[in-house]
This record gives sequence, C-alpha cells and structure tokens, in this order.
Amino acid sequence: MEVTITKLNHEGKGITKIDNKITFIPNILTKEVADIEITKEYKKFNLGKVTKYISTSENRVIPSCPYYGVCGGCNIMHMSYCAQLDFKKDKVKNILEKYAGIVTDLEIVPSDKVLNYRNKVTLHISNNKVGYMKEGTNEVINIEKCLLLDNRLNEEIDNISDKTNDSYVIRTNGSDVISNEKNGYLIMNINDYKFRIDIKSFFQVNSYICGLLFKELESNLDTTNNVLDLYSGVGTLSIVSSKKAKKVLSIEVNKNSYMNAVANLELNNIDNVDFMCGKVEDLIDKISVKPDVIITDPPRSGMDKKTINVIKEFLPNKIIYISCEAMTLARDIKLLSEHYTLNKVKCFDMFPNTYHVETFCVLERKF
Repeated sequence: MEVTITKLNHEGKGITKIDNKITFIPNILTKEVADIEITKEYKKFNLGKVTKYISTSENRVIPSCPYYGVCGGCNIMHMSYCAQLDFKKDKVKNILEKYAGIVTDLEIVPSDKVLNYRNKVTLHISNNKVGYMKEGTNEVINIEKCLLLDNRLNEEIDNISDKTNDSYVIRTNGSDVISNEKNGYLIMNINDYKFRIDIKSFFQVNSYICGLLFKELESNLDTTNNVLDLYSGVGTLSIVSSKKAKKVLSIEVNKNSYMNAVANLELNNIDNVDFMCGKVEDLIDKISVKPDVIITDPPRSGMDKKTINVIKEFLPNKIIYISCEAMTLARDIKLLSEHYTLNKVKCFDMFPNTYHVETFCVLERKF
C-alpha cells in the first residue's frame, strides 16, 4: 500500500495512519512516499517496512554500513548529517514542549566525527558469531567491523579468542585497549584532565563531545561554595566543577567507578572533592550541608521521586541536568518547575547515526 510520511517519532521512525491506526516505519523520511507492508500488528499501532520508494527526500543518503537495516545499532544513517542534527534538535524541543510544557529555543553541537567515534562497544556472542543483535530479535548478526567504532576497537574484534561468553566489551583511549580478556585500566585524556577507567566503569563513548561537555559545564558554573554531584561515575563532572567550588560531594553506586573516582582525584591533584558509594536515593537525604549547585547526570531512567523531593527541600540556586534520554529529562524538569526555570538547553551529538542525543540543561531557582 502507498503511504506518505507526515513526521518522524522520537526514534526516527516514519509515522503514517492506515485505517485510522498509527503505523511506524523505519528507514523513511518526512514527506517521502513509499509502498509499505505491515510487519506486525498491535492493539494501538502497527509496524511496517518499505517495499518500494516512490518519492525520496533530498535529505536521504545511502548508508555506508553493509549491515544497516539488519543490526540494531544505527537507526538514522539514511539521513544526511545536517538532517540528523535537525531531527535531534526538533526531537528534544518537541518533547520538552509536550511533556514539560516548556517552549524554548535550543542549539545542537555536532560531533567532529560521524564515523569511528565510539571508544567502547559491547558485542554479543552466539553460535560462534560475534556482533550485534538483529533488530527486534535475539539473533546475533556476525560483523567484521562496525563503522561507528574507533579503529582500535575494530582491530580487536578479530582478536577475540574466547567465544564462550554471552557478550564481549572492548574499550580504548585511541591507543591502548582493555576488554573482558584484557583487564586493567585506561587513562582517558580529556581537555586538561586525566581519568582512570576500567571495563566496568561508565564513561562517555564520544571523547570529543565529552570534552565539549566539560567546557560547557565550566562556563555555566560560577564560583560557589558547595556542589553536589549525583550519579558521578568516575568523577569527571566532580573534578571539572572542583575548580569553581569550595567543596564538592559526589554520589556513585558502582563500586568500580567509585574506586576509579578516588584514584582520579590524585591523578588530577584535587583535594576538595569527597565521594560516597551507594544509591543516590539512599544517600541524598543523609547529606547535612545544603548544596548551592546540584549537578545530575542520571541513567536513562532519570531521577527517582525521592531524589527529586529532596532536591526541592535543598532548593539549590542552580541545577545542571545532563541527560541522554529526553523523555525522562522532560518529566523531571516538570517535577522541578514549581521552583525552577529552565534557562538553557543545549544538545550535543554524542551518538551520530543513531536517534540518541545528549542534552545539557541549566535550571535556575525562582525567587
């Protein structure tokens, strides 16, 4: 059946209506016309796929990946990079308006690389195959190399000897490599900072954009007394903010990240940061010193209600919220909106060729 795409959803899938039922279609752009077939029917929506393009957009490009459309890695490689940036900017803007009731202008910062930018990968292993999951299934698609990965990671794929594990994680700083088979630490040099990380620690996958995020944080911090850093990982944002703060207190649940964070204080000659190891929701109400600024970079699920309620009791002058999931970001901002105004939104393209985007927000207290 022939359809015309009216818009894209937040995952970059085309939206159309068939028999008054919303249908989502991958690998198609706004205003494109195509023949499609329904691949799966649900109660409230359908999934479909293109069988023939009738009219294509000027923003369409030929994906350079031979596995595109099969593996579940990239989702919008069929968009030109300019179109990808516009899509992500509009996505965050629309989500903030719909779910937080905020109409705002924002900008997006592009990545220096759209390929070979990832410094970490998790590969799946099954039946002697090493690669990614076929989209929508548990079937592993064997890959020789992934175009999103740093070349050192692609070199390492050929060297995987133990194929008995379910997954294989590899990480690089551009020269050295650690993995499930090569334990140890890497030193990530970002701007003027050094960070020790291991295979289990969280660290941003795009080192270039990571450096720009650090600069953005520095430019949005005034000299202040007390900073509270939630979900602090290996201490990156704590260490960056320590230059402007009298004291920084950080909370991180992952023990590996916590141990690396403590080591990173010495590595960067920092003496005004303290770390606590545990869940944010378990520890935040045990903090006795009221923070002037809170920095939060939670997982995709966002902050829990208890944490948000304690933040509203603290009422810091400023909240800097960094998120890779616009939906939960909008939800949390709405919950804070009684006391805070969203004064800045800036997107960073941490994940080119995918629908994901990193968002940096500054919330100022209402007086």
